[in-house]
Amino acid sequence: MRHSFLALAAAAVACSVVAAATPVATHADNGPTEVVVGAVLPLTGEESTVGTYYKAAYELATKEINDHGGVELRTYGRKIPVKLIIYDDKTDAATSRNLYERLAVQDHVDAMLGGYSTDLVQAQTVVPNQHQIPYVGGGGAASAIYKRGFKTIFSLLASIENLAYTECDFIEEMQAAKKLPKPLRMAVVFENTPHGQDFARGLAQRAKAKPQSFQIVMNEAFDLHGKDFTPLLQKVKATNANAFMADAHLDDYITMQRQYTQAGMHHAYITYGARGPDKKGRDALGKSADYIVAASWWNQAIPNAAVKAFDDKWAKAYPKLNTEWYSALPYETARTLYIALTETGSVDKAKLVETLRHIDIRDTVLPGGHIKFPADGQIEAPFVVTENLPDGKTVIVYPHAEKTGEAVLPVPGS
Repeated sequence: MRHSFLALAAAAVACSVVAAATPVATHADNGPTEVVVGAVLPLTGEESTVGTYYKAAYELATKEINDHGGVELRTYGRKIPVKLIIYDDKTDAATSRNLYERLAVQDHVDAMLGGYSTDLVQAQTVVPNQHQIPYVGGGGAASAIYKRGFKTIFSLLASIENLAYTECDFIEEMQAAKKLPKPLRMAVVFENTPHGQDFARGLAQRAKAKPQSFQIVMNEAFDLHGKDFTPLLQKVKATNANAFMADAHLDDYITMQRQYTQAGMHHAYITYGARGPDKKGRDALGKSADYIVAASWWNQAIPNAAVKAFDDKWAKAYPKLNTEWYSALPYETARTLYIALTETGSVDKAKLVETLRHIDIRDTVLPGGHIKFPADGQIEAPFVVTENLPDGKTVIVYPHAEKTGEAVLPVPGS
């Protein structure tokens, strides 16, 4: 079941259904007339920026398939077009779960694409598990989502614990080069979700294993979508840490880093987990975003032919949307589902789940280029580490196979 994304076609934007959909019609002797795929995304509310990207990416991948006649399902001896249904959960977990229930019970979807944000994905994945519907996501990275024994859930987003380990590997490389002190005294702050808890746990495990390299001097959670992080930042300031290690969603990253700068704070190393190179953040923060290090699931600078092809395709389809990891990951998520449907050759849900368990896809846009799911369904793909440099430049600084520039560390300043 090894496939190459480069062997599949290209294209632009697609049509999604945001209103109620009718159950799929079928030909009794020749299978369905449509393959019905559903997703629920935060198109309004706090996570709407990223949710809008996910919608665009799902539509792009779907149009790509439909422009070539649909999914090739050999059981029925023909290609069958995909009908994509997308609902807005308004960044509310209960609404997200209810809308996935609607997809299962009223819309009779053949498969589901995942939503975005840990709390939403954790709530919604109960539904495909209950109804035994294949679900492929790329928007919930907390390991707790995949440790519940659910058998129909698959994710292209590697865990936040592994993100933390990757940053630590990079830091050790910088310590060996005398660019960072040893041990690095880390003030750790994290969103109070399984996502943030994974980040803090990863750093704690590395500090325990390598106390000569890492020392945690503060470890504190904060609530999502905050407006004033000043009290938290004052605690950080009092620790005499030389590294500020934060895990935050995009809106909290922007708010916190703005207040960090206003407070005149400075550390030799600054990270917000996966946040940093995002265009919205750089536009909002200006020079305040310079020298922030991030570990991400994808970056458009990865020196890879598949990445370049995707970047060109995205720019053509969506000239007003910058290419971000949250455009590439959902695009690849939808492509993975469509490849699995092709390999299965039918819309039989149990067979599709079995295909996903053994899928092996090469030449993808992910770092390492490989999609394969372990037993719990959460991919173990590598991360790339980036650093923001002045004048809007971002370089990949780790690992060496993906590297596009040199890290500037410690962070310049007094």
